[in-house]
Amino acid sequence: MSKAPFLPIRDLVIFPNVVTPIYVGRANSIATLEKAIASKTKLVLGLQKDASQENPTFDGDIYEVGVIANIVQIIRMPNNNIKVLVEAENRVKIKDIKKEENEYVTTYTVIEETLKDSKETEAIYRKVFTRFEKYISMIGKFSSELILNLKKIEDYSNGLDIMASNLNISAEKKQEILEISNVRDRGYRILDEIVAEMEIASLEKTIDDKVKTKMNEAQRAYYLKEKISVMKEELGDFSQDDDVIEIVDRVKDADIPKEVREKLEAEIKKLTKMQPFSAESSVIRNYIEAVLDLPWNSQTDDALDLKKASEILERDHYGLKDAKEKVLDYLAVKKLNPSMNGVILCLAGPPGIGKTSLVKSIAESMGRKFVRVSLGGVRDEAEIRGHRRTYVGSMPGKIMKAMKEAGTNNPVMLLDEIDKMSNDFKGDPASAMLEVLDPEQNKNFEDHYIDMPFDLSKVFFVATANDLRNVSAPLRDRMDILQLSSYTEFEKLHIAQNFLLKQAQKENGLADVEIKIPDKVMFKLIDEYTREAGVRNLKREIINICRKLAREVVEKDIKKFNLKTADLEKYLGKAKFRPEKSRKAVGKIGVVNGLAWTAVGGVTLDVQGVDTPGKGEVTLTGTLGNVMKESASVAMTYVKANLKKYPPKDKNFFKDRTIHLHFPEGATPKDGPSAGITITTAIVSVLTNRKVRQDIAMTGEITITGDVLAIGGVREKVIGAHRAGIKEVILPEDNRVDTDEIPDELKSTMKIHFAKTYDDVSKLVFVK
Repeated sequence: MSKAPFLPIRDLVIFPNVVTPIYVGRANSIATLEKAIASKTKLVLGLQKDASQENPTFDGDIYEVGVIANIVQIIRMPNNNIKVLVEAENRVKIKDIKKEENEYVTTYTVIEETLKDSKETEAIYRKVFTRFEKYISMIGKFSSELILNLKKIEDYSNGLDIMASNLNISAEKKQEILEISNVRDRGYRILDEIVAEMEIASLEKTIDDKVKTKMNEAQRAYYLKEKISVMKEELGDFSQDDDVIEIVDRVKDADIPKEVREKLEAEIKKLTKMQPFSAESSVIRNYIEAVLDLPWNSQTDDALDLKKASEILERDHYGLKDAKEKVLDYLAVKKLNPSMNGVILCLAGPPGIGKTSLVKSIAESMGRKFVRVSLGGVRDEAEIRGHRRTYVGSMPGKIMKAMKEAGTNNPVMLLDEIDKMSNDFKGDPASAMLEVLDPEQNKNFEDHYIDMPFDLSKVFFVATANDLRNVSAPLRDRMDILQLSSYTEFEKLHIAQNFLLKQAQKENGLADVEIKIPDKVMFKLIDEYTREAGVRNLKREIINICRKLAREVVEKDIKKFNLKTADLEKYLGKAKFRPEKSRKAVGKIGVVNGLAWTAVGGVTLDVQGVDTPGKGEVTLTGTLGNVMKESASVAMTYVKANLKKYPPKDKNFFKDRTIHLHFPEGATPKDGPSAGITITTAIVSVLTNRKVRQDIAMTGEITITGDVLAIGGVREKVIGAHRAGIKEVILPEDNRVDTDEIPDELKSTMKIHFAKTYDDVSKLVFVK
């Protein structure tokens, strides 16, 4: 057993008869090296198991097999490290490593090799050499001198060690080869490693070739693009190649009219001459895309099955007979004349009666796309017609946006709340709507942004409004107006039981729960909790009930409910309205029940009159319009002209007294001529001191000669009177034809009188 200085090596395995450079930098290692140089002794080199360990303890940190080597050359580096060229002689087994002062010393024994010269060893060597030669040519990282030197070597062990040292394998695998003392077995192991490395090298070459090909293609494309770019720069041509190509392809494939295509091609030509990222370039690109997004020639086929359409309309809505008839009429004509242009319909009526939802059902029944345009609060003309492209942030108007959303040129377009448009210094949007809703003009509707005629004639326009008085006369003239009336209590009951309750159950997860609200309870809900023209609040209250019931289902696991009248107060609180009682036929002086039509349906309009000291004038209070003020003046004149019929209670009445007429709910604006006979009755009652019946209501315009003229909103007014508990109504004779619109259930419970002159009215209203 011999003793020699020891150097731990990191990430490097040194084979016998191979000259290898090593770098020594650790203080203890440098000290050991210096001693070996000074004493001219050999070094034992061993591989460190953990390369990251700076100061190995040698207790299992070093592999047991290493080499003994001669120091060939020493080069001292500027950083105090030492480069040492060593030549290993033999494999050695490292026994014991110790640290003496600052130096490493080990004891070792030389390992004897076996089967060094056998025939099998020769055969395996030749095989390994052949494979190694191919491996070298495949990798191409080694010089040809290496192969020549290997051919000259007669010592198989030496040759195998040289080949092993030049393999691109891990230090751990090389250490395993170093530890094999049997030359034949070492050859087999090296052969396995060479075969494995050749497979990996082959795959790497394949991958490299693919990457190289792609890189070449990419470099070629990049080179060509850069060359084109430079050429264009020299020529002053700045086209956005990819973007322009994409846009050109879209225009080529688009189904658009010829004139539109020509306009877009002209815009593309401009685009190619601009800097890619200029503001103008972006504007043109956005414009082209906006034009291409419009459905120039795309349309849906109408479902002209009248029976199916009727079923859909009846399924979703109760009543609204006239609106449904209009739609079915249109479908019938469309079936006979497919080239017929679109219809422009206006559904006018109080809120909550189902105008918007009806339009959705119309679209479904026709098999068309539905799109909604909200006009409430629109006050800028540009919102309808769009902005011109010269403005920053310009965009198409609401109509063109809706057409883009629809994706077809024949949708059902809902113009919601058309009466809520206003105007300011930016223009009048209602005037802009004139072109949209004119069948003669909308074939060539021109949006300022699109700047090309677009055909809107195939669109089925349906506008909704609460109060047509807020819609300009020219706009009203362009629409087929369909007046939708308020619902009666009986209609509300039917809607609630067959539609609203089922919807509320479904929305609140109660579809499988049995909920029964008897008609008596529902009537109380309608009369005392929701007094309105439509059913919106009624639906809201039913939903509130369902939510309360949902809580009971969760907490108490109840699956069946049968509501009683008392339950309403339990779930909804106290009633919001007092129940209307039938007005008694008692008389009051100066108090008269009139009828008025509002945006929310028909209501009673009370007029109260008293006489006060004065000069014979009529004083009016309440928020009254000019027409109603004129009606009061006409009524006063008529009464003064007929004092023989209506003698004053005091001969000097018009000298000493003044009549004061008050219209309660002063904050609510009131206007129109239909209160003429109501005002006249109040004046006559105060003048003559005669009592007026409180169980009768009236409506009608009065002339200066006492004639009673026709008024509008008969159905709503009669329903309003019924809601207020009134059993008799006076209408103008000319409105007799309008009584067909009054529901039959109201006709059976109410008495309707007709008056040609005020004499007919006076015979009915005063207590005898």
